[in-house]
Amino acid sequence: MARGKREAESSGTGGILVSAALVVLIALAIWACTRPPKQQQPDTTRASAAKTTETLPGTTATPATVRIASWNVLNLGEDTPVDERAEIAAQFDIVALQEVESLGGVERLRRRIEQVSGTSWGEAASPKTGTGNAAEYYVFLYRNDRVKGVPEGPRGVYPEASATDFSREPSFATFKAGNSGFTLVTVHVTFASGAAITAEVGRLADAWTYVQNLDPKENDVLLMGDFNRDKPTHTAFSRLKALGVTNVIAGDGVFTTLGSKANQVGSNWYDNIWIDRQYTAHEFTGRFGVDPIHLRYYQNSEHPHLEVRKRISDHCPVWAEFEVSEADDD
Repeated sequence: MARGKREAESSGTGGILVSAALVVLIALAIWACTRPPKQQQPDTTRASAAKTTETLPGTTATPATVRIASWNVLNLGEDTPVDERAEIAAQFDIVALQEVESLGGVERLRRRIEQVSGTSWGEAASPKTGTGNAAEYYVFLYRNDRVKGVPEGPRGVYPEASATDFSREPSFATFKAGNSGFTLVTVHVTFASGAAITAEVGRLADAWTYVQNLDPKENDVLLMGDFNRDKPTHTAFSRLKALGVTNVIAGDGVFTTLGSKANQVGSNWYDNIWIDRQYTAHEFTGRFGVDPIHLRYYQNSEHPHLEVRKRISDHCPVWAEFEVSEADDD
């Protein structure tokens, strides 16, 4: 329009053309003000930095599905700020937290999630696992309107054969959503050395088998957490895969941890969710994601990922969606 106006003014009929242009502009303005508002489109921002195949999870799943997440929440203590953590966790129906240092901090986080989501949340916490600086709680937080705890189902801490099998023994609890029941196992593998990490990841096959055998009527077992082993294609996971267990957080170039350098946004693919292909694969909807929290917070800073890493967590949550409306077949 600007170029056309300049051309008109350079001709002998400039005044007439300018008047015509003004009439058109006025008509367009009236039309824009009176036409029906365009329907707002859902957020389809893709987790492109994490190279997943899924959109951000949003606030809730559909009534027929449940979104299960795992998140290393970074040293959640008694006085840790929880506002951003609550906004992130509230996107899911149930989230397994690792690196929890204080149950008081969890209670503050849970209350804040309730404020953010507008609904009540439940909590299932393990005893403190590990010793010294490695000790932490595992915690499951879940929406009470969509997920129910099943106290009579498999629940507890894996009884390792040797006190040195795990830096922090895996913990597990059973839940029900819709018509489906499932047992979630969560773990935070040691970071002591490459050999120690590989050994612990290998022993997870024993923990999986133990939990799977606790209840012959409940075979939907999910293993999730911070495995500290990059990537799920590593040979450390061979024993799990031999049991028919597969990782659902898939994709080339995926990262779930934030880098510690200005020019390194992502660093490793440590966080996974594993399911049994025989029992649970048919309930997996194929929707999953790595929530790129570094793309939403501290965007005014020079390096948002460094601020997120320091103030919220150095890990991005991973999540997967499961169908729960059909009758549970196991």
